[in-house]
Amino acid sequence: MKTSLMTIAQMRLLAWLGVLSMLLAACSEKNVAGGTEAESTIALYVQMADGTPASMARVRILPDNYLSSGPAEEAWNETNEDGHVSFEVRNGRYTIEARNVSETEATGAVLSIALDAKADSKVDTIKLGELTSIEGYVVLGESPVVRVAGLDRYVVPDSTGHFVIDSLPQGSFDVQIGDPEEVHSTTVQSNAGDTLFVDGSDVASDIKVVKPEIATTTEYPESDWSAHEALLKQIQGYAVGTLGATGKTDSTGKIEKVEGEVCIVTTTEDLIDVVDSSKVDSLGNYGTKVALSQGSFRECAEKDTPVWILFEKDGTYNLRSPLRIKSDKTVDGRGRDIRITGMGGVTNESSNLIFENLTFTAPAITAHDTTSRRALSIHNRTHHVWVDHCTFEEYPLILVDVKRGSNAVTLSWNRFENAQSGILFGLEPDIYVDTAQTLTMHHNYFANMEARGVLARHGKLHAYNNFFYDVKQAGIECSDSASCYISNNAFNIETPVAVYRLENEDGTPDESTLGFVKMDGNMFGLGGEDLAGDANGYELDYMVLVEIPDAELAVRVRNESGPR
Repeated sequence: MKTSLMTIAQMRLLAWLGVLSMLLAACSEKNVAGGTEAESTIALYVQMADGTPASMARVRILPDNYLSSGPAEEAWNETNEDGHVSFEVRNGRYTIEARNVSETEATGAVLSIALDAKADSKVDTIKLGELTSIEGYVVLGESPVVRVAGLDRYVVPDSTGHFVIDSLPQGSFDVQIGDPEEVHSTTVQSNAGDTLFVDGSDVASDIKVVKPEIATTTEYPESDWSAHEALLKQIQGYAVGTLGATGKTDSTGKIEKVEGEVCIVTTTEDLIDVVDSSKVDSLGNYGTKVALSQGSFRECAEKDTPVWILFEKDGTYNLRSPLRIKSDKTVDGRGRDIRITGMGGVTNESSNLIFENLTFTAPAITAHDTTSRRALSIHNRTHHVWVDHCTFEEYPLILVDVKRGSNAVTLSWNRFENAQSGILFGLEPDIYVDTAQTLTMHHNYFANMEARGVLARHGKLHAYNNFFYDVKQAGIECSDSASCYISNNAFNIETPVAVYRLENEDGTPDESTLGFVKMDGNMFGLGGEDLAGDANGYELDYMVLVEIPDAELAVRVRNESGPR
């Protein structure tokens, strides 16, 4: 059998070399890249991944320094039924791209070839493989063109700086930003499934490409209290001192260290309908009443004692009515995929709370009106609340609000997506004014916000190392005498910070809605700058480790925020 296969292979090679000889002798003007005075011939044998000939595959050859000036500039050639194709070219360096599309999949490959004066021909084989793409975010004042040298790829980033170069074979490519005369470039290694953050903010140096590490998922704590203690060590900002299930809040608001209990949620059921034998209609039919499902999330959250809430299994926990969670709780979704839907959670003079590794999504109320329930409402003098590594999405107006005298709150490593605004901090001045409200927010990601990332009214807000990627109106709106210290954030939006909430009829700012900001060290992509001000004298009374906002930080926040 081996002898027979070798004989067939030799026959194919002899036949192919004969074709090549005729091509060299003919010196045809067809398939010329670089002019009509062809000096060399490149003959290719294109194969599928399994080694079979790739008949009718598309092949294109371009100089390796070629930069496209628009979509689909250069034509493709096709291989014959045996997978063969040839090109006549001048001496130089070339990039050859081959593509094959079938009913079930598309494959491709790239080959670099150099021809010098001593070589008048080249025979090579290209084997097709899985396609991939490069996705990135260009952090520049204007959205430039993105090209791949040697390939006919021309991409204009969208208004947020986002771009995708698709249908690329796996390999190394020279990605360039800007005009062909003055390019800003870097070498990118593209592998299947890659998502790369491309930072072109410094025109004096090469583009920075960050390939994020795959975030490791957290393990289920298994009721190990040392895992709870390790969690507490991660709290920063105003919420420091929150103990969750290991603390008890007394009548004065003081939190003392205690030994809590573990409550494991064993069912995704919430409130259930049961038969009420005390109610019978004229036909003899029993009525129904609502009862609390045993082993439910609500049952654990409404206990009067300090409780560490763990979830037995992944699942969607649909709340049929707002969940009024009581004090001294740690709601811990680590090691699980916990999705809370329906009605949101609300605190009512309940404090010392931790929400970890949860997804709030698919609300029961989706109308754009003020009655819509937020995913999480922290209000009525609630204090010491830490919300960490959670996702909030799809609630129509506000995702999280902190209001009515609530303080000592930290929101960290959360995702706020697909809503009108992400965070409401404080109410309308004619409804409630409390300058004692305090909120720290760090390493949060904001995307697809129709209006604002954050609306602050009164109180003190400290925002650092957050990434505002896609927010239409303003990243942070600091208004109504709020004091906002905004430091070392990454803004890839047109209006990073606004200090007025309302305008007069003539379009001038309404001075009564003025907020006070202190800004330093922020990174701006599409526009904006650090505004002058001292936040009305606001100074931090705690220490935190603040990172430099750059491409690496932005991609880390984007990829590591939300449940881990």
